[in-house]
Amino acid sequence: MEVRVIKRCRRRCCICYGLKRDDSIKQGQIAHLDRDPSNNAIENLTFLCLEHHDLYDGRTSQSKNFTPDEVEGYRDEIESKFSAWCHETGQLLNFLADYIDLETMADVAEKIAARYVWHHRQLAIEALTQDEIQYSDMDLYTPLLATLDDYQSWGWLSYTAEEVPSADGDQAMRVEVDHKPVCAEVARVISARVHQTSAD
Repeated sequence: MEVRVIKRCRRRCCICYGLKRDDSIKQGQIAHLDRDPSNNAIENLTFLCLEHHDLYDGRTSQSKNFTPDEVEGYRDEIESKFSAWCHETGQLLNFLADYIDLETMADVAEKIAARYVWHHRQLAIEALTQDEIQYSDMDLYTPLLATLDDYQSWGWLSYTAEEVPSADGDQAMRVEVDHKPVCAEVARVISARVHQTSAD
């Protein structure tokens, strides 16, 4: 559920966007609109930056705090902004195919992965080449899912993710990926860059 909430807003705080049209990626947490932590229905959840989460959950006696309806409205705005990322991309891919080479595609693949982690080349290669991945650490699978979501929106691959029990009894995220041939080609370009950097 947490991954779905994060993916729908692409780690953008809905209050930042609602108040200032700030759509930069934030460090944040999942907030419950009704302030009931036991209500994990998807329509009751949103992603807020740390500052706004503290403000939203805090109790103030003097100033008017954010209301659930207000924050829900901001959430709908930010999710609407990024919902276009999931729309049909066929025409765009046909257009770009005439103008973009593998080096440029590798540049963009790396840039997307760099939004989430410093080891962006390794993340990009993993997303482009691994057919099945399982992580129990959210710090590992959240960047992977976000990167896969972008690559999927370009038509490079499709994937499914599900929570499964891990060997130690905790929950893990298992991801299965169906790659298009372009993934291997782009991954080869990025791998060559990794080897070149190591040689230098």
